[in-house]
Amino acid sequence: MKKGKDNIPPAMRAQYKKQKEMRQMAGQMSEAQKPGEDGLPVFNLYVRTKKANLWYPCGSFKGDDRSAGLCSNYRDDGLLSGISKKQIDAGVAGSLFRDQNRLTETICRTYPQLRKSKDGFEFGFKLAYDGLTEEQKKVNVVVPTEQKGVIDGIKTMFS
Repeated sequence: MKKGKDNIPPAMRAQYKKQKEMRQMAGQMSEAQKPGEDGLPVFNLYVRTKKANLWYPCGSFKGDDRSAGLCSNYRDDGLLSGISKKQIDAGVAGSLFRDQNRLTETICRTYPQLRKSKDGFEFGFKLAYDGLTEEQKKVNVVVPTEQKGVIDGIKTMFS
C-alpha cells in the first residue's frame, strides 16, 4: 500500500471512487438545501405526478435580499404576512415558468419512472429559512405562471 492511498483491492478501486464521489455530491446537495450564513432563503423544489402523492426533490435555488425580506415578514407572522406569502409563491412560480421545459427534461432524466406523466407534473417548494414554524416548512404547491408587470397589463388592455 502506498502512502496517501486507500487500502482497497485493485479490482474494487473504480467502484470505490464512484461511491466516494457520490458521498461528496450528497454532502454538497444537503448543504445547498440549508440557508447559508448570509441569511438568504433557499427554495427547495419538489415535483410529483397528479396520481402519486410522493414528492421527488428536483433542485433548489437561493433567494435574494428582496425574498429575504418577504421571508422574514412571513416568518414573523406579521400584519402583511399573507401578502408576503403570495409574493413568495408568485416569485417561485415565475422562476419555474421561465425554466419549466429544461427542468422537466432534467426531471425525466433523473426520475425515468415519471417520464410517462411529464405533462401532468405538480410542482411544490419548501422554504428553508431560519426561524420558520413546522407549518411554514411544509411543501407549498405552486403552479408555474408567467409573471407580468404593470406595463404588460396595460398592453393587454389596449390590444
